Amino acid sequence: MVVDVSGNSLTHATVQSLRELALSVPKGHFLGTEKDLLARFHISRPTFRQAVHILESERLVAKVRGLNGGLFSRSPDLEGVVASAATYLRSHTTTLGDILGAVDSTMADAVGLAARCEDPELRARLAAMIDDFKAGEMLGQSVADFRQDELRAVHHICEMCGNPAVDLMVRVLYQVGITAFGEIFEGREALMQARRTSRVQMLRAILSGDHDMAVELTRRGGADARNQIAEPLLNWPLSSVSLKGAQD
Repeated sequence: MVVDVSGNSLTHATVQSLRELALSVPKGHFLGTEKDLLARFHISRPTFRQAVHILESERLVAKVRGLNGGLFSRSPDLEGVVASAATYLRSHTTTLGDILGAVDSTMADAVGLAARCEDPELRARLAAMIDDFKAGEMLGQSVADFRQDELRAVHHICEMCGNPAVDLMVRVLYQVGITAFGEIFEGREALMQARRTSRVQMLRAILSGDHDMAVELTRRGGADARNQIAEPLLNWPLSSVSLKGAQD
């Protein structure tokens, strides 16, 4: 039996136990009724309900009422996890420089893995995306449209990389960093133009399966973009801007 010393430790321990239970079974698995789980973990109803509330917010469990009700396991959706992680980073005074530094290595990993992807459907979609980007490479764009193209490319690379951990990290970093696109690119068409060109080159390297070139182009593009950003902006806390539009 867990002893509640701090006032929070028992709830924390219950959350941990229920989390492990939910993760150990398939999605939709019946974990037990409230009565069963209270007896199993030797806890009070208020403690149990606090723990369940936390796990519901994590999308790990679902509480069903009624005759056949009880607690069921869930599987967190990617969008919810990304949004929560992005909120955490922004609440801890993460700066644009912090994000760009992390993006450099993580994105290089994702691109390198994507270059080894042999899935015919994903490769066909990549080829079509390259043709689309190439057709508009020399055309002017609003920052909103530019941002949408950037996310489109990044999300497809994440799909191709085939590594859930890398996929998640890249999506989280871009979810936060994308909020600064207005400050970085507004009124700087030449910078957007350079990014559009480097993006096409990098995607072509992925499609051709040239791992080393794809990684090199990714690192070079990241360094070039960072060198174009003023030092004060790199130290800018991203908690000061809204996530509105970052998920578009």
